Amino acid sequence: MYSSIMRSFVVAVVLSSSLLLCSVASVQCFAFTSTSAALKGGGASTAAAAAAALHATAAGADDDEAEWTDLTDDGAVRIRTITPSPNGDDALSPIIGDQVSVDYVGTLAPRSWSAQDVVAAWLPEQQGLDALAPKLFVEFDIDGDTLTDEKFFTEQFVTTALAVDNKIKCKKLCMAARNLNKEPYAVGREFDSSEKLGKPFAFPLGKGKAILAFELAIPTMRVGETVRILARSDMAYGKEGLRKATGEVVVPPYATLQFDVTLLG
Repeated sequence: MYSSIMRSFVVAVVLSSSLLLCSVASVQCFAFTSTSAALKGGGASTAAAAAAALHATAAGADDDEAEWTDLTDDGAVRIRTITPSPNGDDALSPIIGDQVSVDYVGTLAPRSWSAQDVVAAWLPEQQGLDALAPKLFVEFDIDGDTLTDEKFFTEQFVTTALAVDNKIKCKKLCMAARNLNKEPYAVGREFDSSEKLGKPFAFPLGKGKAILAFELAIPTMRVGETVRILARSDMAYGKEGLRKATGEVVVPPYATLQFDVTLLG
């Protein structure tokens, strides 16, 4: 199992790559990307066994059983080991440019935004705010619960406390806050998995073919290891969320996501 120090070192290297500076909107959806890469060192039976084990782990793992490691300075992506690699320290870890293959289960996680999370993940998407807005959001401790409390986050509060004196901007800000609860948000709902995809998800690491949370987390893993990843919305599908071609919502806007991921090769 990687130590927190090792994970932090690897993340620092990954973050230095300009490949990861793309916006969330430009990141392709990994769950619906067609891939043809096969498992390294295994076949269909290996993939099926790994998928079954991953679903069992996702259903039964206790979040309090292991320590979380932050992969970003602000906790936007967190990771913990569920099952170490059977090969221990001898197992290989991928590097930028490698073609990697993973089994995964993705579920909706509690948004649980702190004021800092609101400032990092939601506020930048709101237009026309004063430069002092981030500081004021933190000063008034406007976390996720406060932001969506219609009795607290009112036009009067926005005008007086947040100094948004433009009525149109004020209404838009309040509407954007209320829209956070517009789509059903069923914590624990599985929205995607490699089993649904019908094969492991394969992609070139560091090439913008997966969500940012995957790009950060997978280089810290060893082949055969299973981890749990928590990804804030700006490290996943952001303000748009994810929809099917029919318009059906797969991932609500600004959703925090949980992934149980096994690195196959």
